[in-house]
Amino acid sequence: MSRRSTQRQKISCLAVALVAILACLPATATDDVYSTPSVEELRTAVDDWLAFKGLSQSPAVDAVEPFWHFENKPNSEELFDALMQTFYLADEDVRKLVDQCRDLRYHPEVLQLAAPTSERSASEPLLGNNVKYFLARHLSMLSAYNEAVELFQQIDTNYVVDPAGCLFYRSVCEHHLLLREDGTESLDALLNRTESVPIRYEMLGELMLQDLRGVKEKSLGEAARQMRDVQRRLNMNRTDEDVQIVENKIVETLDDLIKQLEDQQQQQQQSGGGSGSNGAGQGAKDSYLGGIKGEGLTDKKDIGHKDNWGDLPPKAREAAKNMLDRQFPAHYRQAVEEYLKKLADRPAPKP
Repeated sequence: MSRRSTQRQKISCLAVALVAILACLPATATDDVYSTPSVEELRTAVDDWLAFKGLSQSPAVDAVEPFWHFENKPNSEELFDALMQTFYLADEDVRKLVDQCRDLRYHPEVLQLAAPTSERSASEPLLGNNVKYFLARHLSMLSAYNEAVELFQQIDTNYVVDPAGCLFYRSVCEHHLLLREDGTESLDALLNRTESVPIRYEMLGELMLQDLRGVKEKSLGEAARQMRDVQRRLNMNRTDEDVQIVENKIVETLDDLIKQLEDQQQQQQQSGGGSGSNGAGQGAKDSYLGGIKGEGLTDKKDIGHKDNWGDLPPKAREAAKNMLDRQFPAHYRQAVEEYLKKLADRPAPKP
C-alpha cells in the first residue's frame, strides 16, 4: 500500500471518529431549532400532566375536551390558547393569574403578579414555561418591559408551545430597552432557528434587528431612545435607582455631544481666523447639565436626592438648542427639548 493511500485511510478514520465524538456531545443553545408540537404530541403531554396532577378521572378531563377539537390544522397561537384554557380549568393558580390579567390597563399591582415558581417549573415544565410566557407577554403589552425581560429570561423556549411568539415578544422588550446583545440573539433565534414564523413577526423582526445594529453607542439617537424609556418608566411611577442610572447615562451622552460640538465650533473659528465668539458659543461654555460642568466632567453626587439636573439656565438651554438646531434632525431636537422640560417640571424624589 502506498504512503498516499495510507494517509487517506488515516484521514477517513479520523473523520469517522470526529463525527462519532460530535454526535455524543450535548447540544448547545445555538443548536436548538424551535418548532410547534403537533396536536397529538401536545394532547399527549396534556394527558400526562393531568395524570401527574391526579386528575385523569376527574371532570376536568371532559371539560377540557372541546378545546382540542379544531376544524382545520391549528397554528401555534391556537394551540397555545387551547393549552392555557386547559390550565385555566384544571389549575386554581393559573385561573387566578389569568383573571388578574384581564385588565389591559397598566396599574402598579400588575408588577406583583406571581408567575409559577422555579420549583414548579422544574416539576411541571409544560405548565411553568407556558404560563410564564403568558404573563411575560401580558407585561410587554402593558409596556412593563423590564419586568417582562426578567421573566422571559427564566423561560425554556423548548417547552413553549408558541416559540415564535415567545421570541418575538422577548425581542420587542429587548429592542425597546436597547439590550443589543440579548436582542440580537433573540432575533437570530426567531428569524433563523424557529419554524413556521408568522410573516408579521418575520418582517418586524428584520426591522428590529436592523434598528439595533444601526443605533450607535453614545449617540443622540441612543439618548433619544433612552429618554423615551425613562419617560415610559416615569409614567408608570417608577423612580427607582435603575431609572436614575439611565438618566445619568443620558446626561453624560448629551454632555459629551455638546462638548464635541463646542470643540468643532472652536476649530472652525480658529481655522477661519476668527478670534471672537458669539453669544451662543459663550453660553455653551458656561452651560451645565445636571451637575455636569465645564470640561465634560460628571458630578455624580446626590443622584438619588436632587432632581435639578434637567433645570437648565436660560443661557445654557439656548446654547444647547442652537447647536441641536444646526447639527441634528428635528425629531431628535424635539425629544431633547421635551425631555429636559419634563425633568425640570418633575418634583425631586424623596431620599
